[in-house]
Amino acid sequence: MENVFIVLIKIVSVCLLITSAYMLIQNIYAAIISLWGYGKVERDYEILEDKTRFLILVAAHNEEDVIADTVSNLRKIDYDENLYDIYVVNDNSTDRTGEICKEIGIPHVDTIEGKFAREGVGKPAGLQYALRELGFEKLQEKYDLLMILDADNYVDSNILKDLNSQWQQKGKPEAIQTYLDSKNTTSILATGYACAYWVTNRFFQLAKYRLGLPNAIGGTGFAVRLDWLFEHGGFSYKSLTEDLEMEIEIVKSHGRILWNHHARIYDEKPDGLKVSIRQRTRWSQGHWYVAFNNFKNLSTAFIKERKFKYIDQLLYLFGMGKGVQLLLAGISLLILTIYYIASRAGFSLIVNAFGVFFMQLFVPTTIFNIVFLVYTLIITLVYALMKDGRERNFFKAILAMLYFGTTYMYTQLVGLLKWRQQGVWVKTPHKHTKKEIIRE
Repeated sequence: MENVFIVLIKIVSVCLLITSAYMLIQNIYAAIISLWGYGKVERDYEILEDKTRFLILVAAHNEEDVIADTVSNLRKIDYDENLYDIYVVNDNSTDRTGEICKEIGIPHVDTIEGKFAREGVGKPAGLQYALRELGFEKLQEKYDLLMILDADNYVDSNILKDLNSQWQQKGKPEAIQTYLDSKNTTSILATGYACAYWVTNRFFQLAKYRLGLPNAIGGTGFAVRLDWLFEHGGFSYKSLTEDLEMEIEIVKSHGRILWNHHARIYDEKPDGLKVSIRQRTRWSQGHWYVAFNNFKNLSTAFIKERKFKYIDQLLYLFGMGKGVQLLLAGISLLILTIYYIASRAGFSLIVNAFGVFFMQLFVPTTIFNIVFLVYTLIITLVYALMKDGRERNFFKAILAMLYFGTTYMYTQLVGLLKWRQQGVWVKTPHKHTKKEIIRE
């Protein structure tokens, strides 16, 4: 019995050490990257005259509560009206979304008409249908960039001017992601979402942009080159996270994805935990699907080309979320506490089972990982709030981030277990029609 106990302790200690070491690598990399997120953010391009031609597709499924206000906001965009068009993609709605589009006079594509076979699932399938109906070849001749928005999104009026200027002066990259902000921060959960985005925007997206690394596509508020999109089959994606799938495809095709910190879109964040769990489970499922299906390709590309961007993408794909890190940090502290009590009480069996070598490695990695969690949850959060965010109650923001992170544990685990299941897209309901804060 004693031998079995020792074996179990050895197995647990090895697993913990490997996991902690991997988390240490992730955290060191993230900490280094974050250094480029500090400081004043200034445009690294001049505002040019309107030139780029935009097609804006607004993905909508049963959005009668928000679509009219969204379109009203989009009509306030400050850009040459002859250089952009807006279409609502009314994707199999069973409510009044289509009728409202007719009433307010916005062009829309009704996928429920079934003119084309559905390619993929959920939102990307609806977007692909719209591209089919509007005409792949015609669109490529008429527009330069396709911008994707969700039906609940509001945008800054300068969004197309900034995208046009950056795209023209930065060598016409394959895609540009704009700043992802929040419509609502009233509930503690929605505040957690917003805080996570504010930190990510500055210490991940902005930092990587400054370093010349590929930025992440966030599912909405991004613009992609139509010629690249059509060369790669449009939105015919297989996962529940078409944004991440597109991002990896652009990187693998030697394309570039840039970040714009000066033009924002405002997304509605869930206020209820049930809806949030469902949304984040879908994100996790899609994320792991893309990660497992691209590990070999990205690894091979790195071996052949020796370009760090592939390692960067692998670290991102196989990164540990804050929820998992919080859980592992808690387990690590528990193990250290047990070891300390056992050593003080003279329980040599437990002390010897873990071993001195294990503790010599485990203690410093645990300390650093906890320090980094504190750094993320306090220092980077407070800095991001001061520079970019709207929440001024720092204590509330920290609690919200902790709540958001800890509730992510479940969704990341379920997403990992269900990563092969990519056939069901669960819509996130929207109801907020006014931004709480209007940026000047």
